[in-house]
Amino acid sequence: MNNSKQSGIVLIEQPGPPNVLKFHNRTLPQPGPNEVLIVQKAIGVNFLDIFFRNGTFPVNQYPAPIGLEASGIIEAVGTGVNNFTIGDRVAYYASAGAYAEKRIINANEIFKLPADISFDQAAAVMIKGLTAHMLIKQSHAVKPGEVVLIHAMTGGVGTLLSQWVRALGATVIGTVGRAAKKNVALNRGFNQVIDLGSEDLISAVNQFTGGNGVDVVYDGTGKATFEPSLTVVKDGGSAVLYGWPSGMPEINKDLLAQRKIKFAFDALNDYPLYQDKSGKGMPELFNLLRNGIVEPEQSSVYSLTQAAAAHTDLESRKTTGSIILKPELPVFS
Repeated sequence: MNNSKQSGIVLIEQPGPPNVLKFHNRTLPQPGPNEVLIVQKAIGVNFLDIFFRNGTFPVNQYPAPIGLEASGIIEAVGTGVNNFTIGDRVAYYASAGAYAEKRIINANEIFKLPADISFDQAAAVMIKGLTAHMLIKQSHAVKPGEVVLIHAMTGGVGTLLSQWVRALGATVIGTVGRAAKKNVALNRGFNQVIDLGSEDLISAVNQFTGGNGVDVVYDGTGKATFEPSLTVVKDGGSAVLYGWPSGMPEINKDLLAQRKIKFAFDALNDYPLYQDKSGKGMPELFNLLRNGIVEPEQSSVYSLTQAAAAHTDLESRKTTGSIILKPELPVFS
């Protein structure tokens, strides 16, 4: 949009499937006190967005904004904004309404983007990287020599988590849903990869570990994988659930207690580094990128107007790595 006061935005019309996401045009006011207007360059797509869209996470009213993270350039500033100026490259990761060409946001909810981190990189790794940080620092502190089972290892979180865990000196066993994704993981240097479309999880893990099992499982899939995963977790190990696109599993607390398995189900929304919107957790994550410790897969890129298609592909597990929306791409009807 050429008019600085006009912006396209994707809204949730009502809870439901991807086609409830509709593209609208709106007129934006000037930013108010302590607010800035951002021209958005890249927008991150996360499973959290799907949960807001389908009603798993309720919203107050419809149509409702969607999306939590993006990066861009400040076009205008309101009164009282002292730490940012027009032209600054900025990003944010915890403010609803990211699926937009431009948006007004409180200056306390953004941070400056380092010159060597691209807009696409930031949008692809902020929430996913903070999730991985939470999993390996809070949910279960990974130690060198541990054997770690990671489900959906070629997904947005799984890609970062697998590489980070490996860098910490642990052995990674990963799962994927199809042969093509297994090849992606193998090409990343992971040699213990299980294709759940054609291989049995328990048998494969036992083969990899000599029947000794794993110290921890990180499960971002849910019902389809959680119960069989417990079978291969060592007594006294850990089971971490951080997503449930296949459905919420039943948690057998008696079994967990009997086998002394520590169960963690941490919410990113409660994680201090996520709650701190000033980007306090970003330097560590960006340093991992700079040093090549984590290298996200090439993002799947969609036009902002293709948000519904992006959700469809994410839910059907067609993509690897992260998904980003690009407002500057051509408009599709």
